[in-house]
Amino acid sequence: MRGPMRTRQAAYLIALALGVALLVTTVRLGLRYTATHSGWDFGEGSDDLMTIMLLGLGSILAFTVALFRPGPGNPDGTRRMSIAWTLAILIALVLTWRTIILATRWGATVGATIDSPAALDAFIADHPASFAPYTYRVPTGVYLQSFEFLSANNIEMSGFVWQKYGPEIPASVQRGIVLPEQLADAYTPVKAWDIEQNGVEEIGWYFSGTFRQPFDYRRFPFDQQSVWVRLWHPEPVAGVLLVPDFAAYGNLAPAALPGVDTKFVYGGWDPISAHFSYDLVPYNVDFGLDYGVSGVPDPELFFSLDVERDFLSPMLEHLVLEAVIAVLLFLLLILIVDESRLRERVGLRVFDLIVAAGGLLFAVILDHNAIRNAVQSQELTYLEWFPLTLEAFIMLVVLSAVLRARHWRAPLVGYTGDLVPVLAYWPALLGTLFLLTVRTFFYS
Repeated sequence: MRGPMRTRQAAYLIALALGVALLVTTVRLGLRYTATHSGWDFGEGSDDLMTIMLLGLGSILAFTVALFRPGPGNPDGTRRMSIAWTLAILIALVLTWRTIILATRWGATVGATIDSPAALDAFIADHPASFAPYTYRVPTGVYLQSFEFLSANNIEMSGFVWQKYGPEIPASVQRGIVLPEQLADAYTPVKAWDIEQNGVEEIGWYFSGTFRQPFDYRRFPFDQQSVWVRLWHPEPVAGVLLVPDFAAYGNLAPAALPGVDTKFVYGGWDPISAHFSYDLVPYNVDFGLDYGVSGVPDPELFFSLDVERDFLSPMLEHLVLEAVIAVLLFLLLILIVDESRLRERVGLRVFDLIVAAGGLLFAVILDHNAIRNAVQSQELTYLEWFPLTLEAFIMLVVLSAVLRARHWRAPLVGYTGDLVPVLAYWPALLGTLFLLTVRTFFYS
């Protein structure tokens, strides 16, 4: 007995030393972070902030082991440690969600943002080869009126595009605008006005249709998307460069949402910013125009509206259900552990409990399918990890019931017998979800 006791005492001392070391490291990194960022900048959502949180969580978990001293002779200490670990991991998960909600680092902005003439000149100066073939500049503006997601990659948009052709641009240069990602009528927007002021011809077009664009749903329901209008001139060899019409906007700061209707209906999304940008797009063909493939990327003008999903609705729809299922599964696990006495009192058998677990598994599978149908993403989304994790834990609970019925003892079901699955359930479940959250949003 003295040997195992000494081993446990040594383990408690190691846990205490580890907790102190992690706490000191957490404090040092925290002080350095707050000094650099003038406080806790949750809006940045940096990996450094998550590292501090992970170290702090590790310190708390180590201290609880040293404080409560879990072991075969101290079941109360083991229970207290399980409760402390559960609360600590749950708080860390909620804080991580708060950081994700406040941060905007996961946006999918296209190209380099252009919000002033100086920014445009600087971008052109940085890429002289890409802008060298262009002789004329045509100020172009966008006013976005609506958008609606139709499917995973199709979006319906409407709005206005206008252009200003100065006297330096020959009449032989075709007037027009092309929206290459519009599935129909990309070359035939409806002309809304054509006026001339002070020798400058201004032409406006109205567009409305379905656009096909790539969107990234891996972080659903905390995903941020960039809805853009890609702009081309109809003559690829006329040397016409589309540039933002800076003079048409009162405030081009992205946060001011320039070019977005003030009565815009976002439909489950919240706006972050709106801006023009240039993306350098490489082409490996010359479209049969015989100007050759130079290998130099072509500059293309985009108008983007960056939005973030209103996460509350999908979280309430799916997470509440999964939380209820997790609680029911925990209660079922308790019944499985106490099955012998339960059978004597109410006549329930292990088989009945396994059937109940199967019902919970069916409910989780239905919820998983509902998430897939709602997003229609080809990739696995963040919210899908919740039903997948529950499915795995349901299988583990069933395995525990089989081991109980066959009187087998798994290696990890050790000194506290059948209480180990009960005590480890919530720390293991929440810890898995927390690690999956960190893996999805940070260190990538």
